[in-house]
Amino acid sequence: MINFKRDSNPRRGFSLLELLVVLAVMGVMMGLLGFSFLGSSSKNLGLAQRNILSLVHKARFLAMSSGLETRIIVNAENSDAEKYLRYAEIITLDRNSSISGVETWLVDETSRVTLPEDIWFVADGIESDNAEWASNGLCIWSASLEEDDFLLSDPTKGKRIEEVGAGSARYHYLSCNVQGVFLSPTYPSMPRLAFAKGSLTPGSDGSLSPKFVNQQNIAGIQFQPFGGIIMMEFQDFDYE
Repeated sequence: MINFKRDSNPRRGFSLLELLVVLAVMGVMMGLLGFSFLGSSSKNLGLAQRNILSLVHKARFLAMSSGLETRIIVNAENSDAEKYLRYAEIITLDRNSSISGVETWLVDETSRVTLPEDIWFVADGIESDNAEWASNGLCIWSASLEEDDFLLSDPTKGKRIEEVGAGSARYHYLSCNVQGVFLSPTYPSMPRLAFAKGSLTPGSDGSLSPKFVNQQNIAGIQFQPFGGIIMMEFQDFDYE
């Protein structure tokens, strides 16, 4: 009689989590490789692009691995000279929100980015010494700026609560769904992050706004349907 010995170490496939980890690492490595060839006119612009790209890959990984909406939030408090349009972090929807009825977001403590001191996200109400700013040189968020502001409390025990009142701050945001796609309010237009070299100028009411001088000192990240990303340099912006 022939005895067939069972393999004590049968081959097995990769788990979903293992595949996600590999994809995340590959994404970061590709971002670093792309950064090395940026050739941007500003060293700080290249640094900003690399840091934000890493944030994008991390948000995508968290959304896909947790199965929950994940957002990149950008400070939009125009009285905060340190963080206004320079500070970004990642938050993920708390599973218990549907039970408590309070929209709660978990803060990823390892994913906080402040742009270099002379770089700002290009949002609404910009000032420029040029007659016209690039038509595609503005951020496109996941919610229209005309809609209600996204207000969050300061982080407490690793959580932020969506609320209106004292202690809350205003944010712009990019939302990533569980398929790893960043969402836009008006498809086929997709979200975009644009950041440029400039300075802060106070308005007559005391509020701050970035002022941009040289249109060549700009870079960005353009999101595509189905999860694609295009790294944007000066020549990718439309000045006509």
